[in-house]
Amino acid sequence: MTDYTMTKGSNWWQQYNQFVKDQTLEISAWTDAGISFINGYTGNTSDMPNTLKYRTITFGGVLIATEFAGYVKAPALTSSQGVIAICKLPSGIMKTAFTKNLSTVLLVGTGQYAVVGLDTTDFSLTINLWGLTKNLAAGTDFQVNATFEW
Repeated sequence: MTDYTMTKGSNWWQQYNQFVKDQTLEISAWTDAGISFINGYTGNTSDMPNTLKYRTITFGGVLIATEFAGYVKAPALTSSQGVIAICKLPSGIMKTAFTKNLSTVLLVGTGQYAVVGLDTTDFSLTINLWGLTKNLAAGTDFQVNATFEW
């Protein structure tokens, strides 16, 4: 941690402002900037306010978490497809390794659940389809809620 010393006659307010900045938790606005859907997935265009978005949480300017929420439309899916990428993401919202997966659940329109993950090598959001118990038709909506702590 940085040592801050304020003395009479110095520009102590600059050090104070820097201290406040270094100790501030900032949560960005929800955005879909930089999301590029791949492998037949698309945003939920029928309800744009609820299409897939992300926000970042920083502490003292350091990225500590990335959250995802919203809906995605999928192509026809089977559990045998395994782990597949949904979309590419901007590199600035990720780090090379995360410490915790929190609430990384994806609800499929049929009431099934799957696990959402991140591929930090190619900056993509992924879905693990191995848990699906039945095939899904093209155009199925997915609800994504995921938090990754860095």
